[in-house]
Amino acid sequence: MSVITCVHCGESLTGDLREVPLPLASAEFTGERMGVPLLSQGTYAVSPVTRAVILHPDDAPGTVPHAALGRRGGCCGPDGLGGPNLLCRGCGAEVATEQTDCWMEHLISVDPGCAGIGPARP
Repeated sequence: MSVITCVHCGESLTGDLREVPLPLASAEFTGERMGVPLLSQGTYAVSPVTRAVILHPDDAPGTVPHAALGRRGGCCGPDGLGGPNLLCRGCGAEVATEQTDCWMEHLISVDPGCAGIGPARP
């Protein structure tokens, strides 16, 4: 088990998570009104291309939404197209992008320059 932390202040961004391989995104929209999470809750994956840490949308309790309205664009949820939209609860650093709009698979992408991955705390 691992915990994702903010490299700026050491605050935990997540609880205990288990690493899994990054699944392939769906090739087409399923027709459902709301997208579905890319990963199961309690897991994370590291993108082999960007090195970003990918999370289930409910697995980042150590973050808070960005106050800038341009960062929270989307129709049914944030689409992440305006840049990082989650801040570290501890220090306020921009650490991640939530993508939970209806037309996309739901995930949180933690910037690899902001994420520390360490052992779960006892």
